[in-house]
Amino acid sequence: MPPKKANSGERTEITVGEAEHQHAGNREVLAAIAELRADLTKATSDICSTLRGEIATLRSENEAAISALRKKFDRHDDKLKEMADSAESANNTVADLQTQVKQLTKQVEQLSEKCVDLEGRSKRQNIRIAGVKEGKEYGQRVSDFVAQLLKTTLALDDTPLLDRAHRALRVRPGDDEPPRHLIARVHYCHTLDEILRKSSVKKNVMFGEDRIVIFRDLPQAVVKRRAAFTPARNLLRDKPGVRFGLLYPAKLRVTHNGSEAVFTDPNEARRYAQERFGSG
Repeated sequence: MPPKKANSGERTEITVGEAEHQHAGNREVLAAIAELRADLTKATSDICSTLRGEIATLRSENEAAISALRKKFDRHDDKLKEMADSAESANNTVADLQTQVKQLTKQVEQLSEKCVDLEGRSKRQNIRIAGVKEGKEYGQRVSDFVAQLLKTTLALDDTPLLDRAHRALRVRPGDDEPPRHLIARVHYCHTLDEILRKSSVKKNVMFGEDRIVIFRDLPQAVVKRRAAFTPARNLLRDKPGVRFGLLYPAKLRVTHNGSEAVFTDPNEARRYAQERFGSG
């Protein structure tokens, strides 16, 4: 008969030596695991201790740096507040100064106009004579010389009465330079009007061989304002049906075909003349 096969469910018998050997291997493994665990625990503890120390050091350094930065920020904040206060104070001061400057500018303009007006009133009976050579009046009183000059050149009925007369108060020019103006104050207003009227009607006023010009003595500021209308007057000159003239202190009155316009702005007067009568 064939031998019986062992059942798969039956436990194989292990010898005592094999069991002890197996238990000894397990103890070695457990010991190695325990040793490894101890090493890991120690290493972890060392790492944690090192990290704690470094973190504490870093925290201390950060706190010190943050404290220093906070102090700097506080100082900067105080400085910014001071600068803001100073800027606000400066803005208020500048605003006040601007207001004062505007007021003072307006007052200066008013005072300047008053000074020009007063100067004009003080010269309202003065005339200037240009073109009389230097030295012609020597040997006689200047007022007598000018009175006789006016009577002769303008064919006046009577010798005009002059309060005073003199040359313009500046350095005497050289021989090749234009002579200084003669300035005279006419005593009577009607005599002044007659002198100015005849000098304007008579195109060429001659004194000997020299052509002279007689005109009203005006403040320098008024002369400059009136001179600014020269371009407009040049455009209006010799235009058919156009009459124009300067009013005191500096106004240009233009009459054309029955319509009249008065200008105080030289640029506006020039534009008017260009638009109406062209640039030629």
